[in-house]
Amino acid sequence: MLRSEELKQQREEFLERTVCGVFHKTALRYPDHIAVEDEEGAITYRELDEYSNFLAKHLKEQGVGQEKIVALGSGRHRYTIIGMMAVWKAGGAYIYLDEMCPASRNEHLKQECECGIVLTQAYLAALGMERQEEYVDDSRRDGLAILIYTSGSTAKPKGVMIEHRNITAAVSNFDRLGFCDSDKTSVFASFSFVASVCDICSSLCVGAALEIIPEYRRRNIDLIIEYCREKSITVQFLPPHMAMKLMKYEGELPLRALLVGSEAVRYLEKKNFRIINVYAASELCSLISAYDITTYEKSYPIGTVNPTLRCYIVDDEGNQVEPGTEGELWLAGPQVTRGYFKKPEQTARQFVENPFSDEEEYRRLYKTHDIVRELPDGNLKYICRKDNVYKIRGFKVGAAAVEEALLKCPAIREAAVRAFEDTGGCNILCGYFVSDEDVDVKEIKRELKKVLPHYMVPTCLFRMDKLPRNTNNKIDRGALVPPAQLNDHKLLEKLY
Repeated sequence: MLRSEELKQQREEFLERTVCGVFHKTALRYPDHIAVEDEEGAITYRELDEYSNFLAKHLKEQGVGQEKIVALGSGRHRYTIIGMMAVWKAGGAYIYLDEMCPASRNEHLKQECECGIVLTQAYLAALGMERQEEYVDDSRRDGLAILIYTSGSTAKPKGVMIEHRNITAAVSNFDRLGFCDSDKTSVFASFSFVASVCDICSSLCVGAALEIIPEYRRRNIDLIIEYCREKSITVQFLPPHMAMKLMKYEGELPLRALLVGSEAVRYLEKKNFRIINVYAASELCSLISAYDITTYEKSYPIGTVNPTLRCYIVDDEGNQVEPGTEGELWLAGPQVTRGYFKKPEQTARQFVENPFSDEEEYRRLYKTHDIVRELPDGNLKYICRKDNVYKIRGFKVGAAAVEEALLKCPAIREAAVRAFEDTGGCNILCGYFVSDEDVDVKEIKRELKKVLPHYMVPTCLFRMDKLPRNTNNKIDRGALVPPAQLNDHKLLEKLY
C-alpha cells in the first residue's frame, strides 16, 4: 500500500505523462510480471512493451501519426492490447470494432473515422510480430487517443474524443478503487465501452495482471464466477443486474473489490470483499465518483467526485443551487474530453467555458444532463437523467422517483417509466415492469397512490417479459412504445 506522499507523487506523475509513458515506466519496474492474459496465453510487461514497439514502428511506416485513427478488430484477445498500445506509441488513436455489433455499424464507424488500417488477428499474424527493444513513443498529452462511440439517447451513436491527458487524469484516481501491482484485474465490459479503458489502463499503469473475460462467458454469471475462481481475480467490474446474481453465490471468491455501475445499483448484500458503486461517463473518460456500499439498501449514493474534478450542481438557469437541492451536475477538470467527433454543434452545447473558475485546468466543463442532490455527508445522490423529467398536468415528474416506488412492490423486479405525448399535446405517463408472477396492475396503482401524488401515478402499467436494453446493457427507454389507445385516457385507465 502506497503512503500518502508516494500516492501524491504518483498521481502527479500520471498527470504529467501520456498512457504510453506511464506504462513504459511500469514495464521497466515489473518486466516479468504478467501484463495481459486471455484464454490462449499471456504476455509479460516486457513483452507487451517490446511487441508494441515493433507494431508502432510498422504503423508509423504506414502513415499512422497524430490524429490518425486505426480500427482494432482483433477481438477480446491480448493482441488487441498490443494493438492499442502500438497505435498510441505511433501517435495515433483507435476505435474498437465490436464483433457483437452489426457489421453495418462497424462499417459506418470505419468510414466516418477514415480508418486506413484495421488491425485484425489475421493482419497481425501475417505481419510476423517480433519483439523490439528500442522504445518508440510519439504520443502527446493533448493528442487524440480513443474514439468511444456511446449508445446515447438517440439511434445514431456519437464518438467521444478522448485524449491521453484525459486517460491519465482518470487513471490517477486508481487508489480510490485500490488497484495495485499484486492485483489480478479483469475486463468485463466490451472494449468499445469506456469502462474497459479504465480497467485496462488502471491495471497496466500500476503493474497488475489483466485478465480478459472471453465473450462467451460475459452473459452467464456462473461462467464469470468460474473464471474468477480459476484465475484468482481480485478486482472485478459488473453491471448491477449481474452483481445481484453474484451476491447469491454462497462459495468463497478471491475478490477483494467488486465495482458496480452503469445504471442504478440496488439491494447488494455485504460480503467479505469491498463493493463500490461507481459513476462514470465516456465524456469524462470513465470514473467520476465512487461510493463504498456497506449496507443492504434500495438505492445508494454515487459518492464523492475524484480529486481531479470539480463539480457544480446547477438549476435550469445555470446558477449553483443550495446544498440538498436537486440540480444538473456539471464537471470540470483534466478528465473533461475534447468533445464529439465531427459534431461541433453538439459539442458546443455540452462542453462549455466554466463560468465558475478561470483556472486553466478547470476552464472547460461538461454538462452531464444528470440530476443529482448533495447529501448532508457530502456524497452525491443520483436522481435521474434530465431527459427523464416530464411535465405531467403542469407538474415536474422524475421517472426515477416513480420507478423507485414501483420497485417497492414485492413482485416487481425491474421497472421503467416514460411519458408519451398524445395528439392533444398532453404527456401521458406510462409504466413498464418485469415480475415473476401475475400482478393486478390496478392494485399496484392503488398502492402507488398511497405514496405518490396523483400526477406521479402512471395512467397505465404494462407487464413485460423483459425490459429492452441497449448495446451497453442499460435499460433502453427509447425502445419502450406507447399504447395504441394513447389518445383515449379513460380507456387506458380501464384497460391498464
